[in-house]
Amino acid sequence: MLALVVSGVTGAANADSRFSEREMRWIGAASPVIAYAQQQGLPLDVVVQPQPAPGLAPVAMAHVDGRCQLVFSMRGNPLADETEQNIPPSLFVPIVEAVAAHEMAHCWRKVQGAWSAMPPGIPDDTNDDIPDPAVRARWQAMREIRREEGFADLVGLAWALNRHPAQYAQVHAWFTHERSDPPMEGSHHDTRAWIRLAEPGAFAPGDTPFEQVLPMWVAGLAGGR
Repeated sequence: MLALVVSGVTGAANADSRFSEREMRWIGAASPVIAYAQQQGLPLDVVVQPQPAPGLAPVAMAHVDGRCQLVFSMRGNPLADETEQNIPPSLFVPIVEAVAAHEMAHCWRKVQGAWSAMPPGIPDDTNDDIPDPAVRARWQAMREIRREEGFADLVGLAWALNRHPAQYAQVHAWFTHERSDPPMEGSHHDTRAWIRLAEPGAFAPGDTPFEQVLPMWVAGLAGGR
């Protein structure tokens, strides 16, 4: 895959002729999250796919050679058009920040060596009631991704509450809408069990959004395993 590596996100990216106006807007809006992730010591790089990327998530996290890559796939991508159309202009910055914080959470979990792991002391469901081993393995993999998506959504919402408290209700409503119609109950991005818990007063004290969401994430596991 070809990729344009973005350096000096808060300054040079905005003046780099390699990037489209949309890419500059999205990267610029995400820049506080990118800066925070790097301050936290996360091995985060920012890349832009220069080739058409139809159907890919406009913003996603990849993991390459021990580093996290925040990947923007905007070019030739109708899903990027649709996503931006679904964001009210007045909420563009807080929502893009929340989306970037969601992806940052994936990086944090990887760096912690906790990806797909249950919290200590909480057993995983073995799905022994599913007789077909192949089906059981697919369901397990889907459930693990769902848990990670739930954690990441909560981090995105914690970021919004910390940085844009006046607009938190609107950002929460946007997440609720985006997750409201999963392909099937319990599928990869069915994070409704966690989003329902994310009332402003429900976040725990903590120095980082990762700490602030842990108790809520654990509580949601009862309905999100």
